Amino acid sequence: MKQRIDLHLHTNQSDGTYSPAELLEVVRNLDLVAFAVTDHDTLKGYLEIRELRRNGDSELIPGVEFSCSSSAKDIHILAYLFDTDNEPLHRAIEQFQGGRNKRGAQIVKRLNELGVEITFEEVLKEAGGAPVGRPHVAAALHARKAVSTYEHAFHKYIGDGRPAFVPKKNFAPREAIELVHQARGVAVLAHPMVDNSVALVEDLVALGLDGIEVYHPSHRQADVDRLKHLAERLRLLCSGGSDFHGRGANHGTVGSEPVPVEYLDKLKERAAKKRESN
Repeated sequence: MKQRIDLHLHTNQSDGTYSPAELLEVVRNLDLVAFAVTDHDTLKGYLEIRELRRNGDSELIPGVEFSCSSSAKDIHILAYLFDTDNEPLHRAIEQFQGGRNKRGAQIVKRLNELGVEITFEEVLKEAGGAPVGRPHVAAALHARKAVSTYEHAFHKYIGDGRPAFVPKKNFAPREAIELVHQARGVAVLAHPMVDNSVALVEDLVALGLDGIEVYHPSHRQADVDRLKHLAERLRLLCSGGSDFHGRGANHGTVGSEPVPVEYLDKLKERAAKKRESN
């Protein structure tokens, strides 16, 4: 019997390793009630899976993960159940993607200045048409054998504060939340215990945040309990997912988190109210 959902999945259209078709096949084998493709700052993976779905497949939820910065802290806002044809949302994403590619080129330039032989074309090849991110640079460095492992690229060159690091111009939290609401969707803070972004929850609630991600591979049971209590106190919705990427110690396997179906029902209720009010 279908009992679980997974509302946090990535494809190779952002920084995952599975193609949309491969991810859909994994979901089919797990028989989830519903799933959300939440690639970073792009809808390409979601749109491709939407075209590939067949009758009887698990319900596909519109999703995207916005990269945001607040008080010099990186946070991620998950958007769900929005109008996927919303023009302001698409324009904002397109502009952001242009900035990601420019940043990727700047990282390559810094690597070259450090004596590392790598080209931006190699990075673009790893990205495969997705907006360029540091994972694609890391993959290109590993393919070049400039580093011993994918993770080593971050430790040695491109991680925060490392020699080839270039800061990213992210969305402001207010901007991301307003974009989601204008598209009649709901905004959820991703993995609040990562980098202690939970400390910003009350500020984000004042900006209109709808919910928090309770279940995540990086959350211990004590974290889950704390976040459930916080959600109840602040009248926030709950969400959760595996944050599947196909790589990385902080990410789970598809369907690995015990996210109850009721969480999705509540998210849908909130999104329906937003549609009624517009």
